[in-house]
Amino acid sequence: MQTNRIQFDGTAMPNPGQMGIGVVLIENGSIISRISRKLPDVGTNNIAEYVALNVGIQKALELGWKHVIIEGDSQLVVNQLNGTWKVRQDHLKPLHSEVSRNLGKFESFSLKWIPREKNSTADKLASEALINTGDNSSQI
Repeated sequence: MQTNRIQFDGTAMPNPGQMGIGVVLIENGSIISRISRKLPDVGTNNIAEYVALNVGIQKALELGWKHVIIEGDSQLVVNQLNGTWKVRQDHLKPLHSEVSRNLGKFESFSLKWIPREKNSTADKLASEALINTGDNSSQI
């Protein structure tokens, strides 16, 4: 069975401020897509994290992925989506609902927290999005 993995990260500079996202899609150990995008609005790193994950989910669904392992270094996003933590911030509730709905489109998924150093590619893409302008997504 092939392994499909999404790694995601979001950043805001300052926080709140300009937001950038980074997403990496990995199929059988090889990166097949990198997404680096500056978001048009001003917001928090938590908003950027949710948007990054949603962009990754949408791309995985476009690729026809049915089973996915999702990894991110945002304890807030991972724990809220896994139901360990409540979503207390009103501005995050619609994002949480949208991502939850989209996760339900997979036959199976696991969502786990990883330390930032294991998420370095997505982290770098999110940071680069604030330096570069536009959508710097690429297919490999």
